[in-house]
Amino acid sequence: MSRDIVLSNERLSAEISYPGEKYNGSRFDWSGFITQVTLDGKHTFCVKESLETGKGSGGCGLCGEFGIREPVGYDETPVGEYFPKIGVGLLKRPDMEPYDFFRKYEVKPLDINVIIHKTSADLSAVMPIHNGYGYIYKKSISLCQNRLKITYLLENTGEKKISTTEYCHNFIGIDNNSIGSSYSLKLPCDIHPEGVSGEIIVKDKEISWPDSLSGEFYSQFKDFDCCGSSTWELYDSESEAGVKETDDFVPQKFALWGSKHVASPEAFVNIHIEPGEKQTWSREYEFL
Repeated sequence: MSRDIVLSNERLSAEISYPGEKYNGSRFDWSGFITQVTLDGKHTFCVKESLETGKGSGGCGLCGEFGIREPVGYDETPVGEYFPKIGVGLLKRPDMEPYDFFRKYEVKPLDINVIIHKTSADLSAVMPIHNGYGYIYKKSISLCQNRLKITYLLENTGEKKISTTEYCHNFIGIDNNSIGSSYSLKLPCDIHPEGVSGEIIVKDKEISWPDSLSGEFYSQFKDFDCCGSSTWELYDSESEAGVKETDDFVPQKFALWGSKHVASPEAFVNIHIEPGEKQTWSREYEFL
């Protein structure tokens, strides 16, 4: 039976899966896999990536991923050998095909240490040097009133530079309400979508959806600098609840994915760390 880490204060509760229990795949960060957030004992925000058993890649709630397009060390790894997936462990390269984040790779998992307090959890892992790559990874999740903050620290202890990206997938469905005309996604600047698929409505700084939404939707947004501001807010007028994410970095890119039951705004952070150096970043979620 899987366990949950439960953080709580007077406004919020957050359920976090112990590393490797509810999720043990090769895509998402095993540390700090947040499966549910509840506001005032009433409003819930987290849903599964897919409602159909066996479909999707096992995502749920607020879960991160390193290297969706920039896998560390993959291209230099021979077939049958292992490359590092930050937050997961070592993945085995099965053939000469390009890396595919949706593919299931054999995993040698990280040993992730967990320290739990009433309103916070600290997770950490040390990746021994492998093919010149090594790191110390620390993540802290904390609650303060109606806010949940995730802070990250990645230290390069290896011999090679770490160059990749990280984002939080944010599988959100407020009170399990379907995505439609009651939802709106507000961004801090005029947005310029590219590669749009599915049914999304873009007007100035806001995205909405029709009630007739069917199938998946996806878009990336170019020129997403917004004068250094990185904030989005997803609101559902039916439940009169929403969530706002504020980051301390300018996104490398911003993307939006979803389907009828889920909307996933995604802000990507660029990671470039020389040997002996470290990088920190954070995301703060305000539940409204």
